Amino acid sequence: MSRDQPPSPDALGAAASEVMPPKFPVHPIWPGLLPWQHMLCAWILGMLAWEWPVPGATAMLLYLTALLGSWSRPLITTQTDFPPTKRPFLPGQLPRSKIIRTAAPSLLAFALGVAAVHHLHPAPPPDGFPEINHRTPTTITAQVAEVRPRPGDHFQIILRDVQIQPAGNSSETAPRSLGGKLLWNWQSPPHVPSPGQEVRVALRIRPIQGMANPGMNRSEDYWARQGIFHRAYSREANTAPVYSGAGSPAWEYRRQLRDKLISSTPPGQGQAMLLALLMGDRSLLAPETMDLVQRASLAHSLALSGMHLGFVVGLGWLGATVLGWVRPQIYLRLPRPKLAVLLSVPLVLGYLWLGQAVPSLLRAALMFGSWGLLLLLNRQRVLLDGLFLALLIILALSPLAVFDLRLQLSVLAVAGLALVWPLGREALRFTQRPWWQKPLAAALGILAVSTVATLALLPLQAWYFGRISPHLYLNMLWLPLLGLAVFPLGLTGLLALLTPWTASLAPPLLGLAGLVLETMVGGLVALDQVGWLAVTIPLRPLWPQILGYWMLLLAAAAWWRSPQSLRPVAVALAVALLTLPGLTTILSDQRPQVTLRLLDVSQGQAVLLELPGGSRWLVDGGGFWSWDYDLGRNIISPALTHGRPPRLAGMALSHAHFDHYRGLFYPLDHFRVRTFASQGRGPEGRDGRILDEILDRRATPETVWSKGDEINLGRGVVLEVLHPDSDWLTADNQNNASLVLRLVWNGRPLALLPGDIEQPSITALLHSLVAAPDALRAEALIIPHHGSRTSHSPQLYTLVRPEFAAVSTGFLNRFNHPHPEIEQTLNNMNVPLLNTAEHGAVTIRWTGPNAPPRVTSERGGPVKLEREMKVTGY
Repeated sequence: MSRDQPPSPDALGAAASEVMPPKFPVHPIWPGLLPWQHMLCAWILGMLAWEWPVPGATAMLLYLTALLGSWSRPLITTQTDFPPTKRPFLPGQLPRSKIIRTAAPSLLAFALGVAAVHHLHPAPPPDGFPEINHRTPTTITAQVAEVRPRPGDHFQIILRDVQIQPAGNSSETAPRSLGGKLLWNWQSPPHVPSPGQEVRVALRIRPIQGMANPGMNRSEDYWARQGIFHRAYSREANTAPVYSGAGSPAWEYRRQLRDKLISSTPPGQGQAMLLALLMGDRSLLAPETMDLVQRASLAHSLALSGMHLGFVVGLGWLGATVLGWVRPQIYLRLPRPKLAVLLSVPLVLGYLWLGQAVPSLLRAALMFGSWGLLLLLNRQRVLLDGLFLALLIILALSPLAVFDLRLQLSVLAVAGLALVWPLGREALRFTQRPWWQKPLAAALGILAVSTVATLALLPLQAWYFGRISPHLYLNMLWLPLLGLAVFPLGLTGLLALLTPWTASLAPPLLGLAGLVLETMVGGLVALDQVGWLAVTIPLRPLWPQILGYWMLLLAAAAWWRSPQSLRPVAVALAVALLTLPGLTTILSDQRPQVTLRLLDVSQGQAVLLELPGGSRWLVDGGGFWSWDYDLGRNIISPALTHGRPPRLAGMALSHAHFDHYRGLFYPLDHFRVRTFASQGRGPEGRDGRILDEILDRRATPETVWSKGDEINLGRGVVLEVLHPDSDWLTADNQNNASLVLRLVWNGRPLALLPGDIEQPSITALLHSLVAAPDALRAEALIIPHHGSRTSHSPQLYTLVRPEFAAVSTGFLNRFNHPHPEIEQTLNNMNVPLLNTAEHGAVTIRWTGPNAPPRVTSERGGPVKLEREMKVTGY
């Protein structure tokens, strides 16, 4: 064929086949995911979208975009002039049929996920049980379904088939079903019931309702997914249940083994740690020890999960190695990895029984079983495929487990390891190194694994826990001690307890394991005493930032695998999702607006003021009478850091009662606070010492506010101090010494915050302002003293002339706050009252000098004021 002769069609086709790639190659960002695995991801996103519609739908849209964008045909460079109809598609372009075939199954799976949760989510039982009064005990009969030991000798007993027995004065004779399960919290019980037993007991039963604040989960949702809608509380021996029937034989035998373990080890936190690690029983752990372990970035070592099963499987691997030394020819029939899997099966089953087969341990066993099965079937990509297989089984059996934080953390950690494992496998292979390098290589391997898992979990840790521990390096020593000393000694000691011939070997083995743990805990105490276990309080990310972070991690992993696989558009989108929410918040702070947020802190009070320019003040922080629950750590700090850094322009304490100040301790100790203000009379005793120590350690300036002061908060916003003067600081009742503050913006009175003042101080306040009747005027009134009858003052309400009022109370509180007389008075004045116990956190936002306020509640959404406000003439 001459050079000038045009090519034949056959030659043209041959040339095209040489330069054209496969029709639609899969992008390396999806490393061999099968169609059912893509559908499983979409199904999970659909279930999550039922709870979080906008984030879930956005995540699904991004997932589909990435999936479709991963199909591409590179541009062809050739000297041959193809007909226009033969030119290849540009990168990312797909025929409509390909788009439908790719997107339709995922969209269908997404819709099925939403429908599954909608269908399976338990509905609360109907209200209206005249036999139940949360103030008096109600006699019930039920069956013990589950017993969950918790730190501090606390037990959560889950009761099912709960029957309410008729009261003595009731006309009904037949018992009534409670509907759902009952959560019975029992502190220091003299005897713990066994699952399967019948129990008859009188308990104060109340519906489960937690605190509702912006950007936070609610406890009633967590329990509702388990079919639990009511709870009760008992302390020590003040409850006398009557048990009948036999409990589970396995449980009873396990209880005997627990008692033998305790009697074989010296008391202390080493013993408590050993019991928690071997049997999942944390009841002997002190809350202080749990806090130390969490701050040391070691909390995962106490949660029975895949790591603990990894130690158990390690014993199986050791057994396989020993068999190989004894009979090397066994490896010809069964390679060591497969032999280790088979030897680990009975060990894993035994550890499941020891750990009560708690959900996290059962799920980890399913993951290990999936990996073992794939390994026996000679699959190459065991880690990722095993994760998908286990996840499919778990969610098929219990779809609502998708909301379980423990499962979310486990899946993300394993997924992160699966993505980077091929990258570091050779670098972390220490078995082929010289002997003197092996310990260092193993330690670096543990640190690398911990770092990867932490990076994958970072957004969830910040969002759920509100603090991050930077002490990952402690895993390099802690985990080898657990895996090489504590677990072998502890499990061998437990096995020795099973027979009378070997029982004498158990005390030294278990005692040595407990001694190692006691030393480890002592090391954490020593580190804490020198200040080396400090934690970081992060900004709790908004949902776009969480998505952007994970997109960036996936893009980095894809680039590391194959640099040409990087999608600049995906990286730009990830960066935008990470940064735009913060920029939006900064721009929003520059607007001329003032926000008052009455947080839901149960039977206490905490008011957050957000001012123009982004500065914030916290007036009171709530607090509980018991030290078992840190309101500042669990409620105040997460609420203040949702989308914002841990910074405050100032804190103000209205008066020295624990339901106003204990929630201030944690943010005061961990936030950057410029000023701490009070009326000059602080708490006494232990609380006073804690507050003084925090203020001294943080070098926080203190200031005293008194009647007549005007506190300039900036940009036209001031706090007028209307009470107390020096005469009231010595009052016997500290409520009467409360700060009374009025929030004013450019002369416009926005809100009155009267603390807990009662009738004597209210009378004095009104008398002192008789010549200035408008000195108390405000658009919003925070009802004093949580709506107590001792603070009921129609005259005060009349002088304030509020457009609406809000009160901070606890759900079904024992004080009956707010008092019906207060509700009636406000109703007669046509002033709507928002109660945090009913509405959750209440947010009032003034968006301009003459704009009416916008009122929203966390449970009810926007609140429409019944009468039109006039905002001029102030």
